[in-house]
Amino acid sequence: MTELQRTPGVTPFDALGHYKILERIGAGGLGDVYRGRDTRLGRTVAIKVPADDLQSDASRREALFRDANAVLALSHPNIATLYEIGDEHGTAFLVFEFAPGETLKRVIAGQPMNPRRAVDLAAQIADALADAHASDIVHGQLGPDAVIVTPKGNAKILDFGFSQWTKKAVSRTRTEEREDLAALGQLLFEMLTGKPAVPDGRGRPPGLNPSLPDELRAIVSKSVAVDGDTYQSAAAMAAELRTVAAILDVRTASEAVRVVPVRSRRPASRQAPWILAAVFVAVAALAAAAWWLL
Repeated sequence: MTELQRTPGVTPFDALGHYKILERIGAGGLGDVYRGRDTRLGRTVAIKVPADDLQSDASRREALFRDANAVLALSHPNIATLYEIGDEHGTAFLVFEFAPGETLKRVIAGQPMNPRRAVDLAAQIADALADAHASDIVHGQLGPDAVIVTPKGNAKILDFGFSQWTKKAVSRTRTEEREDLAALGQLLFEMLTGKPAVPDGRGRPPGLNPSLPDELRAIVSKSVAVDGDTYQSAAAMAAELRTVAAILDVRTASEAVRVVPVRSRRPASRQAPWILAAVFVAVAALAAAAWWLL
C-alpha cells in the first residue's frame, strides 16, 4: 500500500479511497470537512475527517464507527445521508451527501422570515426528527447552523446522530427526543422573529409578535414549554405544523377573493373560477391535514 498523497497548503491529501478531494470547506466537531468527488459514482460528496486525537485513539475510533453504523440506516430527504464509513491507511473518514445551499442561520440573517415559509421548513425538520427518533437516534445539537436550506428551498439536517462527537454527550432517551423538539421550537421562533429564543429571567420562553397567527404562536409555545402540555413526538408536531400551513393557505386564498379589484382587464366571470379553484384546493389541504390528526 502507498501512503496518502499530500498537497501542502491545499489539503492534507489528494484522495481518500476512491474519493478525490476538491477543497476544504470548513471544520466542525467531527473534524475537518472537505468537498470531494466520488470517482465511481460521479457525485459530489462531503467528507469529514476526524481530528488527530481521535484518529490515534483506537477505542474512540471504534466507538465512532459504532455510532456511524447506526446512522447508516437513516434515509430521509431532509437528512444529509451518511454514505460510507472509510479507513484509508489508518485515516478514518465519513462520507456524507453534499448539501448545497446556505445554513438556516444565514438564510434568517437576523430578519423574520415569511411565516408560511418558516412553517414549511419546520414541518420538514419535524418529519426528519420523527424518522430518526423512530430509529432511536437523536440529534442533540439542532440549531440554525445544523440545517442547510437548499436552492430548491428544502431543509437538510447535518450531523444527525453525532452529537456526542460534537462536544455534547447525549444518551438516546425520550428526554433527549423532547430536547430535539424544543430545539425545533426555538428554530421556529428564530425564523419568525430573526432573533434567538432567549428565555426571560425566570426561564420562561420569550413571547412572539401578537400579529402572528394564534395557531402558529401556540405551536412555538407548546414546543419550547419546560413542563405541562408539550409535544410527545415529532410526528405530532409535524402534523400540527401542516395543519397550520393549510389554515394559512385558506386565509391567503380568502384574502385574495376579498381584494379582487372592481375594475379589471379580465371580466369577473373569467376570474371567479380561478379564485374558487384556489379556495377549494386550500380547503381540501386543510381537510387532509385534519384527517391525519384523527
